[in-house]
Amino acid sequence: MSITSLAFVIFCVVAILVYWLLPSPHRNGWLFTVSIGFLITWAWDLAAVLLVVATVNFTLGLWLGIAANRRRFIFWTGIGFNILVLVALKYNGFYVPALTSLLERMGVQTGGGGLKLLLPIGLSFITLQMISYLVDIHNKILKPELRWLDFALYVIYFPKLLSGPVERARTIMPKFKLPSPLDLPAVELNTWLIVVGLVRKLILADTLLSIIPTDIFLHPELYVGQDLALYLLAYAFVIYNDFAGYTSIVRGVSGFFGIELTNNFKLPYFARNFTEFWDRWHVSLSHWLRDYIFFPVSRTLAKKVSNREHFVHLLVPPIVTMLVSGMWHGLGWNFLAWGGLHGLYLFFERLTTLRGPRLLPDEWPKWRQVFSTGVVFGLAVLAWIPFRMDLVTGWHYLARMFSPHAWKLPQIWLVRAAIFANTDVASWRQFAFPDVRVLLVLIPALWLDWNQYRCKSETFFMELPAWAKGLFLAMVVLVLLLLSFAETGAAFVYQGF
Repeated sequence: MSITSLAFVIFCVVAILVYWLLPSPHRNGWLFTVSIGFLITWAWDLAAVLLVVATVNFTLGLWLGIAANRRRFIFWTGIGFNILVLVALKYNGFYVPALTSLLERMGVQTGGGGLKLLLPIGLSFITLQMISYLVDIHNKILKPELRWLDFALYVIYFPKLLSGPVERARTIMPKFKLPSPLDLPAVELNTWLIVVGLVRKLILADTLLSIIPTDIFLHPELYVGQDLALYLLAYAFVIYNDFAGYTSIVRGVSGFFGIELTNNFKLPYFARNFTEFWDRWHVSLSHWLRDYIFFPVSRTLAKKVSNREHFVHLLVPPIVTMLVSGMWHGLGWNFLAWGGLHGLYLFFERLTTLRGPRLLPDEWPKWRQVFSTGVVFGLAVLAWIPFRMDLVTGWHYLARMFSPHAWKLPQIWLVRAAIFANTDVASWRQFAFPDVRVLLVLIPALWLDWNQYRCKSETFFMELPAWAKGLFLAMVVLVLLLLSFAETGAAFVYQGF
């Protein structure tokens, strides 16, 4: 069930109404039931796998909480179990072909399509949550949950199931037990979060995605330099608006249950350095990586090299952290290159802090803030090349995009000849003109981001006059209805992770 479908709207309305009509002690049971129902709409075996994961981690958490000895063994068993499940199910493309061949040589038939393994939706996000749960209990930051139902709800809670946020048990589980009241301001806020999310996903991300040629990331040699640059820019806004739109929608839906989820995106393309970028982009993941990878690596290094300004301290923690981020997205050289590139960005940024006063970005001169924002944005966009395609194709894409010979001036005279000769025009690309459709979508996308940045509010629409809010809402509802009937919406990008 897509979260932009009409079926999901009906599903949520029923779930919310029943939730608030039930007595408080039964609400978590209802949320668990509807979350299972949501899972089953994808596949019934998803629910089985995730409930096994929940049960094992719930049991390990209880053991960690009461064990006087062998705590390290229980802890590392839990970490190993979660990593093993992730590797076995998510990264099966690396070993399933060889295993299929071996089984068939042994006379075991795997069927015409070969051996198939289930990949539970949202498993990557759930694995991080399970690891943080066990780490926090082991470090005595968190006490283990004593009720299986509440813990299982934490694992499969349907608004965050598909693509996060990566919520930590110590922050979200108290909200399950004591949700915020659903008053009129909360209804308005959550409604606008959903509206903004739908705009980002359906109107901005999906429209841009439909404009980008399907083969440009496979055969960049077929395109001129300006097309490669423009469509890469478009892809940067696709992946941002797609994921930010998803997060805004599920935050609004969860808010109707009185349960606040993490705001995963805080206008990252306005960041003035890469530390700030990762404090704005996929916030729940980047903070998880900071607390459970970066800080432990830094503390381990500090035991061997006391000088915090040593080259090793500047290089190793960000590189290791971002390589882990790359591997979390997928086991491929392109994801490792993407993570390593961001690790290098952070390393060189840390190098620049060794000289001169360490000023916060807000203390920089305005010209430097604007210039730094442009540099960070440009480097972040370039990093999407290895994220989106394999290394060989990505190298060809980058080399052609920066080759002066690949750029061509718009051939206006050919347009004039085509008009006066009354000939058919297959594509404006043949005249080396930029795709105006991309610019037409980027304008409202930038307008939305700029107003959120200027007003310091993601729901600045709430301050509009009543007639303007009503008109805007009516337009979004109309688009949602049309797209839900047409079933033209693309899947969310991060469902693939």
